[in-house]
Amino acid sequence: MRRRRYYLYFFVLITTACAPSAVQRPVQPTPLPPLPSPVPSTAGGWTINRSSGAVTYQISRSAAIESQSDPNPLREISTNMAREHITLDLAGDTIRFTAIMDTSSTTTQGIIGPVQPVRLPVQLSGLQIGDTLTISTDSTTERCDPVSSVLSADLHNLLVGFPIRLSQGSSWRDSLELSTCQGMIPTTVHIARSYVVSGEASYQGLPVVVVQRRDSIRAHGEGAQQQHRVILDASGTGNATYYLNPQNGFVLRLNTEQNLDLAITTSGKISRFRESSTQNFSSVR
Repeated sequence: MRRRRYYLYFFVLITTACAPSAVQRPVQPTPLPPLPSPVPSTAGGWTINRSSGAVTYQISRSAAIESQSDPNPLREISTNMAREHITLDLAGDTIRFTAIMDTSSTTTQGIIGPVQPVRLPVQLSGLQIGDTLTISTDSTTERCDPVSSVLSADLHNLLVGFPIRLSQGSSWRDSLELSTCQGMIPTTVHIARSYVVSGEASYQGLPVVVVQRRDSIRAHGEGAQQQHRVILDASGTGNATYYLNPQNGFVLRLNTEQNLDLAITTSGKISRFRESSTQNFSSVR
């Protein structure tokens, strides 16, 4: 029973924002500027001018898991620091992109063992046309690669097809179906996302448009670990705040939160967990 508890807690933690990774190079967090509060637009709206260029993000992630099945639930925490570089090449309505995760370090608190080492850097590339993102080198469909899955999810968070013209209170929706790898289990994630423009602000000395996002999330995965058949089901909600530079279309800051209820079935037994996670993406100069 104790070995199964160790296995389940380890599995659940790596299904969240903190994928297993070794310390390749220590990531020193850069002090982040305070987040400004949006104010109503005085200009009547904004035109988003997408352009080619490169941006580097410092990313901090935190996930907390609590068992809902044990009489004495334990709370497990995993944190991750990473750095990613994204290069965009605009040609008409098509944006070619390359993303590289070159540093990552993960720590855990609780009964979970050490995280699994991985090889860095990890690189993905693809195309964005409107609100459609196609990742051409996503290896997660061929082999279960948790770190590539995290990088793929980050791209879907950051490379949003914002409308060219935004105004105070304007809203729109999109949806995603992602094939990912969660704890070495192939998983399909469905996310319905809704956006609304909150206003404008100044961030890092630049004028930005503030956009709020709300998510409805469902996920299902099936596979095997340690010769046990494993089924994962999850559902929940999320929210995000974008600080968008209208001059080049780059996201300067993105904060996300997510709350999920998870059910993991193995050997005919269902274990239930509740997970809350946060992610912070900040562009660094």
